[in-house]
Amino acid sequence: MARFSPVITSYAPENFDLWPVSRGDGGWLHLDGAAGPDDVGTVLCTLYLDSGGKDARTAAAAVHELIGFDVLYGRGGLLLDGGDGVRAEPGGSDLFEWRTWVDAVHRAPVVLGHPPSPWVERVAEDVIRVWVGEGRGGPHVDVPGTALPAMLRAAQRDLVDFLGPLRSWAGVHSPHQAELLVASVDAGLQITDPLPL
Repeated sequence: MARFSPVITSYAPENFDLWPVSRGDGGWLHLDGAAGPDDVGTVLCTLYLDSGGKDARTAAAAVHELIGFDVLYGRGGLLLDGGDGVRAEPGGSDLFEWRTWVDAVHRAPVVLGHPPSPWVERVAEDVIRVWVGEGRGGPHVDVPGTALPAMLRAAQRDLVDFLGPLRSWAGVHSPHQAELLVASVDAGLQITDPLPL
């Protein structure tokens, strides 16, 4: 069965030394309750650098700066796994845009960032087709429209669960700002806001 996973690209430069990070290959990091401390560090590194941070000399200073950003950028979104080996990965979108998928529930056009990005169309009364590549061609995932609300709620639960490891990470690296950081990431990524379904 098809499912969504909230993901962000793994981006941590070799010279980043404000806190420990998992040195990925630029692949996807899943945001859920199973995220380890170094994975959380990589997520925050990605959000910090992609949102414009660059000059902090300490973890506390970077966290303070990250808390102050109006928007948290980080390439990612919802990865759609068709359950049959076909996956539609986020294209040129940012993680904070994960709620764009709600448009499909309301039969509105779904724009998942600039190309290359998956192409979404309703092909039947209750079938939403997601083409893996740009445009209509190649592999695709068919999602029953009636299943989409539950899939989005499950993705939101994953994001809510991620706030637990985030809080633990902040308790180690910037304890006096821990709750502010969690609240900032929650607000910036619109994690706990009710889904308009």
